[in-house]
Amino acid sequence: MKAELQKLIALQNLDTSIRKLEKDQEAIPERRAEIEREFDQRAFEIRALENRRDEAKHARARLENEVVEQRGRAERAERNLMSSKKQDEYTAAIREADAARKQISALETQILEQMENLEQAEAALKERADEIATLNSDREAKLKAFDDESGTIGERLATARKDREELFTNLPKQMSGLYSRIRARIRDGVAVAEARNRSCTACFMSLRPQVMAEIRRGEEVITCDNCGRILYFVPTESIQADAAAPQPNVAIT
Repeated sequence: MKAELQKLIALQNLDTSIRKLEKDQEAIPERRAEIEREFDQRAFEIRALENRRDEAKHARARLENEVVEQRGRAERAERNLMSSKKQDEYTAAIREADAARKQISALETQILEQMENLEQAEAALKERADEIATLNSDREAKLKAFDDESGTIGERLATARKDREELFTNLPKQMSGLYSRIRARIRDGVAVAEARNRSCTACFMSLRPQVMAEIRRGEEVITCDNCGRILYFVPTESIQADAAAPQPNVAIT
């Protein structure tokens, strides 16, 4: 393959890397905000459970105090009933006692409901006890890891841009001009594409046998008749060798 074509392929690879790094750099604020939103949501859920638990405790205590008051009311009504000498006093005492007992029954039902709420909230908090204990430290650790990873993007971008400038400068003027013109008019910025299975892998248009043969020889720069990209061919043995080679670690984004 011509040295110039190899440089064009390398230049395209650098431009593709630069474009991805630029997108990653632009996405840093939103990705960091996503991490913060995740932990804010988890903290909100935990606070909601804690509030539900505390409200159930307070409601239960208030209801139990009301039960005590109603029992006292019922006891007074019972005493009035025993000591009543007139029909109207007797009737009023009966009504008072019945009302107190009904109120006590309703309050006890509400107490059971609050006890159930309390048990559910405490059970949920118990399930998330480990998460609660480490929530703040996990948040700080994840943000630090993200910031460390993001910090390398700028360095990698600067290195890629420097390498790109050196490579572009060393290209013959005709080659660099052709590359720039193609790249400027193509939306994705991909000016160099592989020819595989008798077609351009960028636009997927079939290539004439004669054109494919010329691309295989790699003795001159051939462009796609359809999309105008510079085409190159990778021998099968090169693809197999690349597939068998150890792959670099890729940072999870």
